Amino acid sequence: MVEIGWPGSVNDNQVWLNSNVYLTKIYFSKEYLLGDLAFLESMVMVPAFKKGTNATLSEERKYFNTKLEKVQIKSEHCIGILKVRFQCVRNRR
Repeated sequence: MVEIGWPGSVNDNQVWLNSNVYLTKIYFSKEYLLGDLAFLESMVMVPAFKKGTNATLSEERKYFNTKLEKVQIKSEHCIGILKVRFQCVRNRR
């Protein structure tokens, strides 16, 4: 899925809530999207666990967040590679 045309100042979750994928509600069973702390949990969106005020995360939740961070880093690297390879997307956010 690619959603383009939004200014960089718009929150990621707002873009998600207005995307064609979210609005059409066409999802496949047992498929989920992973999101960072900007996203709210939904039937298909699995965000990182947030630490509450004066609270700590369980070891299981810390482990999940660590694994999620590794996927996010690989995704960011992939975007960087695409921007180097395809000059037309270089200035896109």
